[in-house]
Amino acid sequence: MKLDGVLAIRQSWCQAGEPILLCVGTDVASTRFDLRGLDWQGRPERGGLGKVTGAFGNAAAGVFDAAFAGSGPEDGGADVPHVVAWGPHPTSATAQLCRPVAGVSWLVLTPGRLARVALVGEPAAPEPEKSLLDRVSGFAKSAKEAFSTRSPYPPHQPIETADVTTVAEVARGQIAAVALAERKLPKQYQIRDVHAVRVSFVDGSGVDVLTPAPDNARRLLAMANGQG
Repeated sequence: MKLDGVLAIRQSWCQAGEPILLCVGTDVASTRFDLRGLDWQGRPERGGLGKVTGAFGNAAAGVFDAAFAGSGPEDGGADVPHVVAWGPHPTSATAQLCRPVAGVSWLVLTPGRLARVALVGEPAAPEPEKSLLDRVSGFAKSAKEAFSTRSPYPPHQPIETADVTTVAEVARGQIAAVALAERKLPKQYQIRDVHAVRVSFVDGSGVDVLTPAPDNARRLLAMANGQG
């Protein structure tokens, strides 16, 4: 069974010597949109389908339908989203970066780029469950810490990792700033006032990596600046 997550990203996607500063999961259930032309879940607003077709393509509708089948109209009781994509128009850099994809994906910040990456082929074994800070830190536990004695990975043997590919990426030169920000979530969330590491692009769009705790946000900003 192949391992995914940060280890797989480092192994099959990062360039030689390229460190991971932040890494956060971005499936359709944990990514939300404050983007003109889309609703909070990222679906085209009524009458706005034509506006977003260029950004997401017609296949996006199928991804959304599968992801939200059987779910209610609200996010009642849901956890704080991992990421909010924001911007003034649906053809912005953040729309391309956060467009819906089937399966497992991550938003990855390195010194040279911010990229959305996804698994190639068969689903891989998930990393152990972690706190929000651990999930975006880019520091994986060692194999000894991560797996119990019932692990499918034999001791003293290399752990095979899944292949990861780029969905979209923004070069560092197109990133205007990385800073702390605050965001108020819609009323259906129990926690509405959250903190963010905000990555702003030169085209006026960007992404917020969210956390309820201000200390976590400060810690994540330090890591995004290579101080972790």
